[in-house]
Amino acid sequence: MRRLTAGLATFGLLWVLAGCADPAREAARPIGVQPATATTAAARPGAARPGAAVKQRDTHLSGRQLSLAVYYPRTFRGRRYLAPEWHPVPYTRAVAAAAVGELLAGEPYCPGSRRPFPAGVSLRGIDIDAGTATVELSRSALPAAGPARRWPLQALVHTLTQFPTVQRVLVKVGGRTVAGPLTRDRAIPLAPIALSEPAAGTLVKGGRLVVEGEASVLEGTVSLRLRDDRGQVMAQGYATAAEGAPGRGQFSGALTFTPPAASHAWTVEAFEVSAEDGQILYLVKIPVWVGR
Repeated sequence: MRRLTAGLATFGLLWVLAGCADPAREAARPIGVQPATATTAAARPGAARPGAAVKQRDTHLSGRQLSLAVYYPRTFRGRRYLAPEWHPVPYTRAVAAAAVGELLAGEPYCPGSRRPFPAGVSLRGIDIDAGTATVELSRSALPAAGPARRWPLQALVHTLTQFPTVQRVLVKVGGRTVAGPLTRDRAIPLAPIALSEPAAGTLVKGGRLVVEGEASVLEGTVSLRLRDDRGQVMAQGYATAAEGAPGRGQFSGALTFTPPAASHAWTVEAFEVSAEDGQILYLVKIPVWVGR
C-alpha cells in the first residue's frame, strides 16, 4: 500500500468533518464483497485490535486483507439507524470471529456512529452449527435486561448474518445465555444509502471515480457529489438504484473531474434529496485521496 506522510493531518481533520459510508441492505452478505463461509473459531480472551486508521491506500485491498461489514448504531438528524462500515481485517478463514472482533475493538469511521458495546468487551469464542452462531462475550458486555440491549444485540446479529452460514445468533455473556437465538429485527431501520466503493482512504488515480452501493430511496435516485479540500464542488451527478423505496437496489455511478497535480484529501458525497422541498433527507460522506 502506498502511503503519504504529508497531508495526513489535513486528511484527519476532513475525516472528522465527514459523515461516512453508512447503511446497508437486508441481504445475507455485505455489498461488493464475495460470499464468505463463516468458520468456527475461538478468539483469544482479551484480544483487541485498534480500529483501522483512515489513511491513503491503493484502491484494492491486498491479498493479505479482507473487507468485512461491521454494523454500528448511527444518528442522522435525530433519526437512529443501523449502519454498516466496511473495515479491512487481516486475511483469515475465520471471518465470523474477525468481523465480531472488529465490531468490538475497532473504531467507527463515521461521525454519528458509535460502538455498540463498552470498551474492553472481548470475544471469548464463536461456534457455528446448523445456521446458529453461538457467541460468547466477556462480562459487562450488555446492560441489564431491557430495551437498551436491542441495538447492540442487533448490531451483532447483522454483523454475523452477512455470512450465508449464519441465520441466527445465540449470545452468551460470562458463560450464561442472555439472548437468542436472534434473527434480524426488521423493525430496526437500516440507513437509506450504503456505499461499498470507494472505501475510506482510497487513492483515486486519474479523473474518474466510480461510486457503488445500494439504496432505498424515492425512485431509486441517489445524488452524487465530489468536493475538494476547500469544500468546492468539483463534480456532481446521480445514479439510479435498481429498485426504489420501499425496496432496496444496487446502484453504480461515475464522477469525472480534473485531478490536482498532487494528492489531496477530497470528499465523496451520496445523498437523497426531497422531491417536495429539495432538502437533503440523508447524506453519506467518504474521504478519499485524489491526485495524479
